[in-house]
Amino acid sequence: MINLFNTHIDNLSIHRVGNKSRSEAIFLSETPYALNDEIMPLLKEYFFKPFREKEENYFQFAHDVDLDYNEMYNFSNEIFANPGSIHDVSKKITKHLFEQSNHPHIKNGEVYITYLTHLTIDNNVVDAIGIFKSEIQTDFLQFEEQDKNL
Repeated sequence: MINLFNTHIDNLSIHRVGNKSRSEAIFLSETPYALNDEIMPLLKEYFFKPFREKEENYFQFAHDVDLDYNEMYNFSNEIFANPGSIHDVSKKITKHLFEQSNHPHIKNGEVYITYLTHLTIDNNVVDAIGIFKSEIQTDFLQFEEQDKNL
C-alpha cells in the first residue's frame, strides 16, 4: 500500500517537451523550481491525487536484454546515488522522453520531476522519484517561461 500522507517534495524541476514528429521544441529549465509554502499543497494535490483515486499498481523497470540497458533505470540509479544531481538528471529524462515522442498523437506538455522523501510503501519509509507529465493546462497550476526557466 502506498501512503503519501507524510511525503515531502524536496526538489522540483519543470521542463516542457514537445512532439518530435511534429517538430515541436523541447524547453529545459536551467535551474530547479523554487518551492515555497504557498505552492506546496497545490503540487501535492496535483501530483498525488491520482494515486488516491485508483487501484494501486506496481511496476518495475525491465529490458529485453539486460536491465542495465534501460535508460530510465539508469537515470533513477543516478539520482538515488546522488539526490543533489536530480535537476541535471531531470534534463536527461526529459530529453529521453522527447526522443521517444515519435507518434503524432503524443501531446506536448510540462514534465515535472521531483525527489520525494518520507513516502511509505508497504509500511516501509522510502525516498522516491516522481516523474509527471501534464498535457492539459489546469486553471490552478500554470507555469510560464521566464528567461531560462519555467
